[in-house]
Amino acid sequence: MTPESLPTSQPNDTDISSSSPNSSSQCMVVMYHYIRDTEPFSSQGVGGLTTRDFRVQLDALCKHYEPIDWPTFFAWTQGRTDIPQRAFLTTFDDGLKDHVKTVAPILNEYGLRGVFFTAGATLSSQIMLAAHMLHLLLAQLGDNIFQQEMLSYLSQHAPERDWWSGMDLVKAERMYHYESVSRGHLKYFVNVELPIDLRQHALEHLFQTHIGSPTRWSRHWYLSWDDLSSMQTDGHTIGGHGYLHDPLAGMSLSDQWHDIKRVASLLHDGLGADLRPFSYPFGSFTDGTKNLVKQAGFAQAFSTKRNMVMGGAGPYDLPRVDTIDVDAVISEEQVCRHP
Repeated sequence: MTPESLPTSQPNDTDISSSSPNSSSQCMVVMYHYIRDTEPFSSQGVGGLTTRDFRVQLDALCKHYEPIDWPTFFAWTQGRTDIPQRAFLTTFDDGLKDHVKTVAPILNEYGLRGVFFTAGATLSSQIMLAAHMLHLLLAQLGDNIFQQEMLSYLSQHAPERDWWSGMDLVKAERMYHYESVSRGHLKYFVNVELPIDLRQHALEHLFQTHIGSPTRWSRHWYLSWDDLSSMQTDGHTIGGHGYLHDPLAGMSLSDQWHDIKRVASLLHDGLGADLRPFSYPFGSFTDGTKNLVKQAGFAQAFSTKRNMVMGGAGPYDLPRVDTIDVDAVISEEQVCRHP
């Protein structure tokens, strides 16, 4: 089957489980991105944790929950094993160099095993993903100047419409609820509203102008094949995060299939035929996307919906808890357990 050809069958996304898992257990799947102590993130609020805060959060998780790895989690969701009543699993999106330099050594020190989701394009070519060019530009320029520069570029290169007007502000604020209103609007506008090719050209132009060569930055920004192989040897799980890290729900099914199958084939060829999970870039997917992820060979898929994973959860719409919400969830659970 070629990446361009859609699969002919689209089975229901729940038929992977042969029996019901332990319904009395639950698992908090925690979602992380940046974990670093260096600029530009600490001063500009572009997300992430310091290594100290990461350790503090791991200590809290280990105090209130019991860690499991992805093979155990997967077996539990299939009903083949039990897990502790209150378990947690750590996941890391975007295939960042932080994950091998900082995260993996700390997890190894704690005796934990994580899931690392990587985008295929950063492995096959030295590019900067749009999301990270945006983060760095916001850190360098600030919200107002970045917005002016982006709109100026669009007025010159795509003047046929007013790109900013008509944006769904409610959806933008819901998606980026953890950001300021202005930054949430900017991120939604760039990541969701703009056509993919136009967005990429605009960001590459602004990145080259204000920061430097995307190719040179890519070399030290993302995990390499050697990094992934080493992490996998240490017992960590490597999963797919799309090929270009684009919101899948905005693509045609044919384009989605090309993107998903491409990263599946890349990981299969580079790391072996192990079962692997998938993480939807930006948490963006449809029912059709779930079927394509399964057809591409991924065993599960994780979203950005905030919730605990309970027994019987569908394998291709698994919720997670963002790192910024972990403390609140722990507090809520403690209140519920000790009224």
